[in-house]
Amino acid sequence: MTETNGQTSGKRSVHWVFWLLLAKIIFILLLAGITLWIIYAVHEANSGGTSSIRFSHVLGAGYSSDGKTLWLATADKQLVTYKDGQWRTHKLKGSEKTAQYLPTRNGFLQLYESGTLEWKTLDQATMQRHQLDNQNGLMTIGYATGRIYQLQKKTGEVFVLRWSDDQGRSWQRGSSIRITGNAPLLTASPIDKNQVAIGTSKGLYISNDQGAHFEHFLKGQLVTSAAYSFDPKTSLFAAVSGKESMLYQIVPKQQKTINLDTGTVERDRLIKIVQNPRHQGQAVLLTQRGDLYQTNNGGQNWTFIAQKGRGLDSK
Repeated sequence: MTETNGQTSGKRSVHWVFWLLLAKIIFILLLAGITLWIIYAVHEANSGGTSSIRFSHVLGAGYSSDGKTLWLATADKQLVTYKDGQWRTHKLKGSEKTAQYLPTRNGFLQLYESGTLEWKTLDQATMQRHQLDNQNGLMTIGYATGRIYQLQKKTGEVFVLRWSDDQGRSWQRGSSIRITGNAPLLTASPIDKNQVAIGTSKGLYISNDQGAHFEHFLKGQLVTSAAYSFDPKTSLFAAVSGKESMLYQIVPKQQKTINLDTGTVERDRLIKIVQNPRHQGQAVLLTQRGDLYQTNNGGQNWTFIAQKGRGLDSK
């Protein structure tokens, strides 16, 4: 009888040890979870107001006409906006596959892979819709002028530039242009129909007479992005890629090429430059890995507004 009682007592002791050990494990796990949550909360608090907005594979970017809203249009049909320090996202309408979004004064020009051109407001109301007669080549549009430029390869290093002032219904064709290197970039002045530039793997070609003549800047360098200012005194931001990414301000009439300090982006390719139509000196750089930098003083200083495809709220 005594032996039986001893066995029973031993079993109870084992049970108590088991439940005590289990309680300790649960307590440790809870403590670890709380610690991780605190670390995460502190990290988020110190991250400059990281938002939940994410984006990737940007097909176009621009500013609204009042200069208050920056927008990005992505391949996964997101229209991401940044206004008053806050990021928001909206669903892009339409089922057709889009090749490019180009900023305009009233919103954006959406170029579908089918060759259809569609002008939309930022609220995505359709204003105009036309079919391209020839969709081969690079395309750009003057933000305020509405002039569409298209660069088409003829043979080898010979290209043809054409333009339309009636939403692509009719086209004028310029003379043949000889440029060296691959030409991945075409950009036009937002306010002057005659100003157009071609970025190549061998430099930036700039014209002030709608492509009749070009001047060659940044010779021998791979130009990854470029954008004209809205200032009547024509200038451009142009980015190049090599051992380091570099940003320049170019003033064609004065033959000036100014190297701007972009320090933190030297190892990340600059793929888009967007200049603000209302606030001179404000511009945004988008890098290949999804970082966004904004300047308010013509490139003297830059601040993060997005990092690795994630928006950073400033308020």
